[in-house]
Amino acid sequence: MKIEIKNLKKTYGSVTALDNLSVTFENGIYGILGPNGAGKSTMINLITDNISRDGGQILCDGNDILEMGAEFRRLIGYMPQQQNMYNNYSAIGFLKYISSIKGIPSRKAAAEIENLLHIVNLWDARYRKLGGFSGGMKQRVLLAQALLGDPELLILDEPTAGLDPNERIKIRNYIAELSGKRIILFATHVVSDIECIADKIVMLKKGKLVDVGFTQDIIESVEGKVGQIRCNYSELSYLQQKYKAGNVKRTGEGLMLRIVGDELPPEAERVNTDIGLEDVYLYYLA
Repeated sequence: MKIEIKNLKKTYGSVTALDNLSVTFENGIYGILGPNGAGKSTMINLITDNISRDGGQILCDGNDILEMGAEFRRLIGYMPQQQNMYNNYSAIGFLKYISSIKGIPSRKAAAEIENLLHIVNLWDARYRKLGGFSGGMKQRVLLAQALLGDPELLILDEPTAGLDPNERIKIRNYIAELSGKRIILFATHVVSDIECIADKIVMLKKGKLVDVGFTQDIIESVEGKVGQIRCNYSELSYLQQKYKAGNVKRTGEGLMLRIVGDELPPEAERVNTDIGLEDVYLYYLA
């Protein structure tokens, strides 16, 4: 499968959410990075045909998705960020309902649902009402419903929000296993979730494409632009305002502040190893 986005545009009144966005997706995992208001959710809602575009095209193997209609929607698994669910349903009942909407035969659906409930660690809670689930449990149900039907295009909007570290690792590893035969769009603010599994990174800011490329190439693009500087509490606020600042660590000699930029202060120690997507995010998107 190939998804081509060409000159995609979406406005909300005077606000341009997407500004002539063009990007192509093929099999693999794409980490979609960007601050709030970057256009991530708008792009996802346009791909899933939940909102109407103001210009441009979205093509699936050369065919406009609007012309494909239901044929295209059958290829999609979508996990929304919002937890709008039917609280009177049980987890297993909700998944049966979604599988019927997707047109999955009941016998096949039963086997899929059992497998997915084990994967998201909800088998023992399968008969509990969704209204009594925690936020993290609801996230896992939403992920399971997105995976029903073995979709060729899997769209995940903040899939690990609310999960504890062990659940996050398990879900992240499972997503990595799925990537060989489908396109996975993984939109998140948790940079560590995609750093180890994303094949490519797509960076958006203010509705524009900042860059797209292989994860390692994107990380290498900020080499020489990352540093750390020792400071005390009285200096910390000034440095955070002047530079793009990341994590602060307490050391035996005071505080160590991580900063990125084209020009670093002379007293900063250059970081040549252990550069990651957190630094990329700070440099391009902060």
